[in-house]
Amino acid sequence: MLSQNLQGLKQPSSSAEEFLRNNELADLIQKQVFATILKNKLDMAESEMKIWIAGCSTGQEVYSLAILLKETIESMDENVEMDFKIYATDLDYDSVKIAGAGVYPDTAFENVTSGILNKYFDKKQDFYVVKKSIREHIIFAPHNIAKDPGFHHLDFISCRNVLHYFQPTQQQRIISSFHHSLNEDGYLFLGQSGSIGDSKELFRAINNKWKIYIKQEVGGRKRSKDAGLHAIQEDSQEEKELQFLNEELVQAKERISSLQVKLEDIYIKYEDKYETLKIDSYHPILFVKGLLQIIKKQEFYKEEYAVAMLKEMNKLEWAIENFLTDEQ
Repeated sequence: MLSQNLQGLKQPSSSAEEFLRNNELADLIQKQVFATILKNKLDMAESEMKIWIAGCSTGQEVYSLAILLKETIESMDENVEMDFKIYATDLDYDSVKIAGAGVYPDTAFENVTSGILNKYFDKKQDFYVVKKSIREHIIFAPHNIAKDPGFHHLDFISCRNVLHYFQPTQQQRIISSFHHSLNEDGYLFLGQSGSIGDSKELFRAINNKWKIYIKQEVGGRKRSKDAGLHAIQEDSQEEKELQFLNEELVQAKERISSLQVKLEDIYIKYEDKYETLKIDSYHPILFVKGLLQIIKKQEFYKEEYAVAMLKEMNKLEWAIENFLTDEQ
């Protein structure tokens, strides 16, 4: 059983660590949540499932949920075609960078079976790297659930053991925004320390121990400023913003491509010293790949992410310049 295979995976976040080693919870997520969502989608002739993991930390829970979902899909009829997308966000930018890299020490997998490791991870010296078959389904980005707009048309939201960091009024606004983000019959997972508080009209509990809820429709409820974080913008304004962002995307992509060429030239000319080129202890290629991921997924390219991306490009350009200066 996959839940047993994953139970030994360790990580800094205690909440996610518990998830990975708890067979009861993993079985519940697979059999009662993911399997139900997938069946409903197939009944409606839909071919994609969308998940948001709010508070993803350094990514272990994200990849574990992705593996649970992929295994659930593969356990269904072999003729079933079902894709999935996972939005994984966290307030801490450094955590998001680590999560996006998908690289973990071999000590994190002491009790994970070789079958799961070989299927979903590549061994690189003393580390394991998440394979493309899982990584390509996940979009990582910095995000503040108390301030930033969320995502829409979601089937499952995990915000496990995170809400207690917010004030009660903030918690209720966040719960309200989650309700708007979920599809009809969508699921919300808050973990044992989470609670929907006074928003009992929005969700019905399906498991009180693990605080897993299913969305309830509330008649006449519309998005507005009072509804929380997701007031609907006028289409004309959205179109203007999209046009501006597309222009920024083209410029950013050209700049990143130029950086990639410079890195390749450095590698050819200074192969023996290339590994000394570091940015914040991370290999520059990880930065480039992360930037290109943001470029590829345009739904993430808004002002705060653009600023973060430009900061990393500046950092990389500065590191390249210093490297070349030292070699001259």
